[in-house]
Amino acid sequence: MKAKAFIQSANDQPTTLAELLRVHKWAVTEAFLGLYAYATQSGAVAFDLAVGDGFWNDIPSRWLFGIDYGRTQPQALRYMIEKSNAEVRVYDGAWVVEKDGFLPRRDFHMKTSFLINNSNGRYGMVVGSGNFSSNGLRQAAECGASFLASQKLEFTKTFRSAYESAENLWNVATPAQDIIEEYEKRWNSSQASSAGDSDEPAPNYDEVGAFWIEAGYVTRNRGPEKPGNQIDMPRGMNRYFGFDAPENLAVNSIIGNVTFESPSGELVSNNLRLGNNKMEKISLPIPETHGFDMYDGKVLVFSPIGDRFRMRALEAADFETAFGHRLGAVRSMGSGRRYGYIK
Repeated sequence: MKAKAFIQSANDQPTTLAELLRVHKWAVTEAFLGLYAYATQSGAVAFDLAVGDGFWNDIPSRWLFGIDYGRTQPQALRYMIEKSNAEVRVYDGAWVVEKDGFLPRRDFHMKTSFLINNSNGRYGMVVGSGNFSSNGLRQAAECGASFLASQKLEFTKTFRSAYESAENLWNVATPAQDIIEEYEKRWNSSQASSAGDSDEPAPNYDEVGAFWIEAGYVTRNRGPEKPGNQIDMPRGMNRYFGFDAPENLAVNSIIGNVTFESPSGELVSNNLRLGNNKMEKISLPIPETHGFDMYDGKVLVFSPIGDRFRMRALEAADFETAFGHRLGAVRSMGSGRRYGYIK
């Protein structure tokens, strides 16, 4: 058996997602079983972009996620449920979905995948500290290890018992389809109740220290194999950027030019315009070249600094931890995406 340890985000070290792809190609996977404590929309999209349609079309995959404490985004579950040949279950889901705060009776902390090819006698396992989020799979500082068994005897002597235990967890878990509507309803309700008073009057935009918007699913405007960088924003959000677009502005008109300061330190300027759908559209800095991994499922935070806007893209749970107690009036778009300002 071959084993390999790695530290994600260290120089010359692979990411968790890269190791999953390497083991998948080596094993020529026939069956996939992934178990993760929580899933985010960014993780689902990152995995999808990496494996492509061939994975979903050719390989039966099983996924077991936790919803403890509401850390899993319901959008991520729906995204995975809709994939071809994918079965999604939730650890102790029927119990946890009914509890206030989604408190578990036993925490689910799994972060591992098994890649199995019984026909050729190849068995792989990737385990680590990273969850099924884009940060956990390829961005954050994480540790992990991969194991390759090229004979059934090797598999039996090493991680077959772990695989069988994982299958036992899968067998007794709740099908995600059975609870997704209830989970989404209660998850959205809990998010709204902790976000602030939506009836609060509009702020003095000149005095807003930072503002934010949920990106949701970002259309792949740069091609099917690249994360998108163009989002729609609600009519009137231009005021946060220092503009005052008239109500009778013609569609496809430019509202103004916005300069972003990205995590890489580079400045990127793009036009904010009014689209055909009467939404305000902006192209964000290209993820791969400006220090972002992707925007899908993230909360985008903009902080005015002089004539530019420092920009961050945070996982929903991280945003809630950092800013949840400082949110001003929270508004919702027709799609359910939320936005507002930070006090």
